[in-house]
Amino acid sequence: MRLSRISGSSADGSEFFRPFFWVDGHLRVLAWPEATTRALRRPARTAIGRHCWEVLNDDARTPPPHCRYCPLFPVTEAAAPGAACPGPAAHTGPCAVLPLWGAVREAIVWLPFSRIVAGPATSARLEGLMIRGALAERLDSIAETLDGVRCACAADDCELFLLDPARREVVLVDCKGEDRDAFLERTRMPLGAGYPGSVTLHQRPLFTNRFQSEALFLRSEPKRRGLRSFLGVPLQAGGHALGYLGLGWRDDAVPPQWGIPVLEQIKPLVIRALQSDRATIRSLERLREPRLVVRCFGPLEIVCGGRTILPEAFPRRKAIALLRILLLAKGSPIHRDRLIEQLWPDAPPGRGANRLHSTLNALRSTLEAGRRQRASDYIVCRNNRYHFNTEAPHAVDLFDFLDRLSGARAAQRAGAEERALALYREAMALYRGDLFADDAEDSSIEAHRVSLRHSCAEAARELAGILTRRGEAGEAIRLLRAMLDLEPAAYDLHESLIVELARDGQIVEARQQYECCRAALRCHLDMELPARARALEKLLSSASVPASGNASPDAAEHA
Repeated sequence: MRLSRISGSSADGSEFFRPFFWVDGHLRVLAWPEATTRALRRPARTAIGRHCWEVLNDDARTPPPHCRYCPLFPVTEAAAPGAACPGPAAHTGPCAVLPLWGAVREAIVWLPFSRIVAGPATSARLEGLMIRGALAERLDSIAETLDGVRCACAADDCELFLLDPARREVVLVDCKGEDRDAFLERTRMPLGAGYPGSVTLHQRPLFTNRFQSEALFLRSEPKRRGLRSFLGVPLQAGGHALGYLGLGWRDDAVPPQWGIPVLEQIKPLVIRALQSDRATIRSLERLREPRLVVRCFGPLEIVCGGRTILPEAFPRRKAIALLRILLLAKGSPIHRDRLIEQLWPDAPPGRGANRLHSTLNALRSTLEAGRRQRASDYIVCRNNRYHFNTEAPHAVDLFDFLDRLSGARAAQRAGAEERALALYREAMALYRGDLFADDAEDSSIEAHRVSLRHSCAEAARELAGILTRRGEAGEAIRLLRAMLDLEPAAYDLHESLIVELARDGQIVEARQQYECCRAALRCHLDMELPARARALEKLLSSASVPASGNASPDAAEHA
């Protein structure tokens, strides 16, 4: 069940209301609002001064079974009349308990979702204001604020992701709850991926009561912990996407008609806490400069922690070759035996394994100076399979290039030409030259090099087409000329440039380019112009040359 198809209120404008009240340090009711009286049909005079579990459970003399699981009710103490109560604390029981900060030990208690009722249209606003007021003293710490939101919403877990400054991915800031380690399975996600990336990109909430089968939630560990419901809401600041706030419950009865409007009321508090928490702000600022920067296009360049790592800094020659292999896999695991075969094809199995172990240590220690015996952040091994950890803070131009090409093509398919234009431009700016241009001897890289070169050429043609449709023929022509410097024998690029020149009225230059194309094919490929070049000849000899649009040599041939 997705929230985009669910409104935050019922057809008659009413909202869901969680009955609530205040308790003291001994869990005796201090205040019983009129709205709770109406919802439960229990007057305040019959509740104030009594234990909450007495009031809510037909005047029970001892806590009922479900209350015995509440950490506020140690069985041995709760059953003894007059025994000291531990008072409000972290609460994960069926009720939601939010301790109030201050000298007096008090708390707000909301009843479980099983006792939620229809309320007036202002119910969500009232509940949101109460929670914001109760959490006002916690705003110096985003961790305390998140935990307060979790408690107030009776959630098992609460997480916060923020969009990184480059606006390419979302990064986990913190997670509170008993399943925190499970949610740390992935701390970074591409914009648009998973609940955090999708909610942030589209700025629409997502909700499900069937969390176990929710394909859009990409992390598997939280599902193994038994969560049943999940809600993610977008965060904004100054009209711009900021990130996402997510809540998870083991309860599958959480109503979205309650969760959406209440979280909308609460999330400004989270944004204020972010602005107040200086430690978090400093952490986010550090995201602007990833600890590891690798430039794969042109000569290999590695910068780690602001220091440039030269090839001679690696104590083993094969360490750089290993890094290249892992980067080309873009985070996909590679089995140890395959790495040995690629790096030392003639080595006996035992010796190859020893060499791989030594080379891995050399690579890790050089990339992460001072790492000592702790696990590597970037070169990870699981079950004899190695991969480059794309979750660790990094900037790799190869990854960014491929991501932008993929995004541009998707934008074109969706008809979003403006976004496609921006992504193609970013991709072209990243391509500084051939892949690992400083190592022409490694034949295993050549296939990747050629493939990426062709991808860049295709991107240049697509970008040139968009520019032409926008009336920017001059930029399209400059782009195609620059690409031909890198790929002089690419007939498709020559063809596109000839057509652009002709459309722009530069017939002489178009004819010169036609002859350059013929010479380049003979020189580099020892071949003549293909049969389809006849369309170019007809285009160049035509008296009427298209001024704009999507005309092609094929179209000219049939003119």
